[in-house]
Amino acid sequence: MIEYDPFSDAVMRDPWPFYAELRQDAPVFYVEKYDTWFLSRFEDIRRSTIEDVFTAEQGVTPEMVVLKAPPPPDPVFSMLDMPRQRAYRRVFAPAYTRSAIGALEGSIRTRTRRLLAPLLEQRHFDVYRDLADPLATLVIGELIGLPEDESLDLRALVTTFYERAPGQVGTRPENEQARLALLMRLAEIVEERRAEGAGDGHDHLSAMLRAEIEGAPLSTGAMVAAIYTMIVTGAEVVPLAVANTVYYLAAHPDQRQEVIEDMSLVEHAFAESLRFDQPTNLLGRTVREPVEIRDQRLEPGQGVMFLWASGNRDEHEFDQADRFDLHRRPKRTLSYGHGAHKCIGEHLGALEGRVLLEEILAAAPDYEVDRSGAERVYSEFLHGYHRMPIGF
Repeated sequence: MIEYDPFSDAVMRDPWPFYAELRQDAPVFYVEKYDTWFLSRFEDIRRSTIEDVFTAEQGVTPEMVVLKAPPPPDPVFSMLDMPRQRAYRRVFAPAYTRSAIGALEGSIRTRTRRLLAPLLEQRHFDVYRDLADPLATLVIGELIGLPEDESLDLRALVTTFYERAPGQVGTRPENEQARLALLMRLAEIVEERRAEGAGDGHDHLSAMLRAEIEGAPLSTGAMVAAIYTMIVTGAEVVPLAVANTVYYLAAHPDQRQEVIEDMSLVEHAFAESLRFDQPTNLLGRTVREPVEIRDQRLEPGQGVMFLWASGNRDEHEFDQADRFDLHRRPKRTLSYGHGAHKCIGEHLGALEGRVLLEEILAAAPDYEVDRSGAERVYSEFLHGYHRMPIGF
């Protein structure tokens, strides 16, 4: 009998054995106490992300889909179905094209070197906490239109919101207090900017203030929801993926040496890290119309969770899926999702990851991971190392 529960201590500490068992014996698995289905195979997940029998408008996070917490009252494009989602996404899409993101490489590299310089003098630092996290936070903050100090303060509240303790299911009061403080401050920022006027700025706040969707300007609540989502996604995934890559290259010294000798391999090492240890563990939908997947009938109102991390380790899709291999060139992955809700920041994430790793490897190619201090996130939602101390 399979004993899978996304909130169990065993799964939150090490989900991989559970995912392997699910893929093998129950790829469409029902957990009665949550009235939710869990999809663990690559093809099932990929296909389901484009099926309109599922809706995102009742929420996509584990808390909303599995624990039935209400979704935010204001629309945010990550929780809208097509065609509504398209209008909201278009407000931000121009800033995330390949060419628009490519133009940011110089500033991102300069900022990375500025953060890295004092750390190199120390000869030791935490890749996640001291470098990757502040870099990603400052970059997304600038895109949103936030001052640097404000971005870092808001990011700290996000960190508190996602902290989990053993035995915790969903949020506890401390998490909720941080979330409410974050939302209140974001509302103040939006109102301050609204009083100043949209102007012709290119940041997201300016774009939202100028936008009119569904026949009306964006409400403060809708703007707050959008900024909140961007801070979470823009500052969480890349730092985890970079810390993971640093760890896995250290664990495979032959592959690390190849990267040092040919830095064009950095982007492939980062991509393989995203596949091998995907930071966004799972997201979901709610069943809108009856549907059958592998002879299992999913009924309206039930939750369905896409186990992204499991799908990216699916042996039916990837040869030697449990092996980290920077020479892997898969035709498709689930690293940035799929379908209409595919991550809008894909190009930004890839650029930040490449620049951070290039700078770390150029400055400290002989780094050693302090394994006693390396620590993985304890979470149902996120995967990866959020403590990655190195010395050199």
